[in-house]
Amino acid sequence: MPKPQNVTPTRQNKMTYILLATLIAHTLAVATLNTYSISFALLLLGSALQTLACGSLLLTDAGWAFNAQNAVLLVSWVANVVVLLSRIKMPLVRFVMHLVAAVALLWIMAWPAPTSIKPYGWQLDLHILLSISAYAVLSVSTVLAVALGIQIKRMKSNVFAAQNMTVNNLLSNEEKLFKLIVTGWLLLTMTLLSGVLFVDGFLTEGMGHKVTFSIMAWVLFALLIFGRLTQGWRGQKAIKLNLLAMALLALGYLGSQIVIDYFL
Repeated sequence: MPKPQNVTPTRQNKMTYILLATLIAHTLAVATLNTYSISFALLLLGSALQTLACGSLLLTDAGWAFNAQNAVLLVSWVANVVVLLSRIKMPLVRFVMHLVAAVALLWIMAWPAPTSIKPYGWQLDLHILLSISAYAVLSVSTVLAVALGIQIKRMKSNVFAAQNMTVNNLLSNEEKLFKLIVTGWLLLTMTLLSGVLFVDGFLTEGMGHKVTFSIMAWVLFALLIFGRLTQGWRGQKAIKLNLLAMALLALGYLGSQIVIDYFL
């Protein structure tokens, strides 16, 4: 369990309890996925507790306390909010959201990493807000794309495993998917612009590879949007592009941050 500087034992204990309570809420939500009302209530509870956990871990007197673990937990929290606001009921999507949150919490408690402090300032705060939002929205879109791919395959095989596996629900979820992709791409666009405008050394100082991967992902998402609007792309082609773009985006930040946290 990480112990930031100037954290008293009492506060440290409170942080541990919050992390454990959040983990329990997400675990129970997974166990009750088939009962939507209960699982939804537990998702609300887990997200509320995760808000406290993110605040305790990331916000310090000196600035943002960032590492790969905290970033994943924060992206997970925003992704949960996106799922709630988008009213995505597909069990696979909600399962993955809970799983990512649980893994992040266990990672923080079992294998803590040092943090780097980034001083507060509205320019940096805006860039962080945009980047986390972009990662979260595009993460949800990627998971939803995979879930839809599985649903389409089952429908083509005439395997109806659940009542909600209907054409109307499929079209509704496809519409949500496209809206998420466009929203995430716009947020990623603003992230890159805010980085260039407001973050010193954004294109240098060890961040060049992150920006390169982000731009590659931006191009792929733009291609996916263009293909959907002009050619009606959907199905396997859209899913593969979505997965590849998200993999590049994750590799650009998360992969490099893990190397910095544990190996440098």
